[in-house]
Amino acid sequence: MRLRLRLLALLLPLLLPPARASKPSAQDVSLGVEWLTRYGYLPPPDPAQAQLQSPEKLSDAIKVMQRFAGLPETGLMDPRTVATMRKPRCSLPDVLGVAGLVRRRRRYALSGSVWKKRTLTWRVRSFPQSSQLRPETVRVLMNYALMAWGMETDLKFHEVDSPQGQEPDILVDFASAFHQDSYPFDGVGGTLAHAFFPGEHPISGDTHFDDEETWTFGSKDGEGTDLFAVAVHEFGHALGLGHSSAPNSIMRPFYQGPVGDPDKYRLSQDDRDGLQQLYGKAPQTPYDKPTRKPLAPPQPPAAPPDSPSSPIPDRCEGNFDAIANIRGETFFFKGPWFWRLQPSGQLVSPRPARLHRFWEGLPAQVKVVQAAYARHRDGRILLFSGPQFWVFQDRQMEGGARPLTELGLPSGEEVDAVFSWPQNGKTYLVRGRQYWRYDEAAARPDPGYPRDLSLWEGAPPSPDDVTVSNTGDTYFFKGAHYWRFPMGNIKSEPNAPQPMGPEWLGCPAPSAGPRAPRPPKATQESRGCDCQCELNQASGPRPAPLLLLPLPLLVAGVASR
Repeated sequence: MRLRLRLLALLLPLLLPPARASKPSAQDVSLGVEWLTRYGYLPPPDPAQAQLQSPEKLSDAIKVMQRFAGLPETGLMDPRTVATMRKPRCSLPDVLGVAGLVRRRRRYALSGSVWKKRTLTWRVRSFPQSSQLRPETVRVLMNYALMAWGMETDLKFHEVDSPQGQEPDILVDFASAFHQDSYPFDGVGGTLAHAFFPGEHPISGDTHFDDEETWTFGSKDGEGTDLFAVAVHEFGHALGLGHSSAPNSIMRPFYQGPVGDPDKYRLSQDDRDGLQQLYGKAPQTPYDKPTRKPLAPPQPPAAPPDSPSSPIPDRCEGNFDAIANIRGETFFFKGPWFWRLQPSGQLVSPRPARLHRFWEGLPAQVKVVQAAYARHRDGRILLFSGPQFWVFQDRQMEGGARPLTELGLPSGEEVDAVFSWPQNGKTYLVRGRQYWRYDEAAARPDPGYPRDLSLWEGAPPSPDDVTVSNTGDTYFFKGAHYWRFPMGNIKSEPNAPQPMGPEWLGCPAPSAGPRAPRPPKATQESRGCDCQCELNQASGPRPAPLLLLPLPLLVAGVASR
């Protein structure tokens, strides 16, 4: 951690943009250093020697990344660069060798490994669980994606329908989170898929897709991720190609959307050049077309057994069960669903994710998460429902249900909201018009509680939840509104409450007519305590503001950490 902070200290002055541009946040700087390292633009710092990159080398790495992405080469973490770093993309690094992009004349990159045979076998071992694509459609799409490469050289691909005998050269799986290859997926958005370069290892050529994504084909509304486009890209890796910076290349690392009719798709010249550098040009005889039936838009399948029976809720209506800042991202829970808001202010997806598919081990009988928060002292995530809570490390549950009495609440009591206040490091548990306080450092409830919620002047009683933003401001949520308390203050802003949808969830502003929902009443002005009384009752020195780093589960890296 100390090494990372020293690196950020060097990087912050470097990344100050021109006077008229906005200064990058610490969150963006942290993202930049981690992203550049993960995707090969920077070598990882050596903890044994405590060596750090010079500001000049950091700026050069940003310029190389910008050149690769087709951005102006400013060497700064400007808004376009940060936005590009947050795009969904392939898990593999962009720079495969020490020379990287700087000395490469051609746009395509080669991994240095090839298949020694010209007929490769393949099989889809597992299929997407949350997609409308049927297994037959998935197999046809994979066949067309391989054909896109085969028609440009003398490679042939043969599907193996069963696992009899020797394993196929290219094994396709849809998996989520940690899936036994040391490169975990991160849920909706972020990394979409990865493939392993050719070789003699059993996993060589295997191609994995994140099953948390909404895989689509022929989508009319633009939602979801086009499976054919991503499959063509990943099979390029499975054949030995690295990422390309050419504008029209399918091997660009960032997801670019659908590429059209699979039967008519043709690789760009840059992609053909890279493939033919490895395997030679295609013979003059035409490539055999696949014998499968033509593709048709998928029909909705029957809902899988673990599908929530309730319809997908409208996020713009508010009334969430829980809202929590979990290591930089804001989670909005509603019934068996939740949305994720990135630090950039963009939703990971307008469609919610399933509660039980993401939080592995959460009991099936838990239908609603009433509160949630990330514990600062060890990074664990706590989910609350009824008089119990569960502890997670990343997405994996640790142990079983634990009673709220451990945190100081009476037996059988439930909570409306839970949050950790950075001003004193204490955890607050709110129920109705009262709150309890828990000392994380001492691992025990503070005496003298509950107390009246009127300490937080202007806050609504029985809030849906309370969370602290990456900048240290505290937010109370209720219904479709929020109350903001600037960092260090326990008095809400004069213009509170404000509608939640436009600022947090990408929703239109509510109408100003008589039917607009009225915000709930706030608590009366506090007379029994002021801000300093809460601050002074904290034991020990006030903790320094935490630099929130993305979860490994939210931004999965290529290299294991």
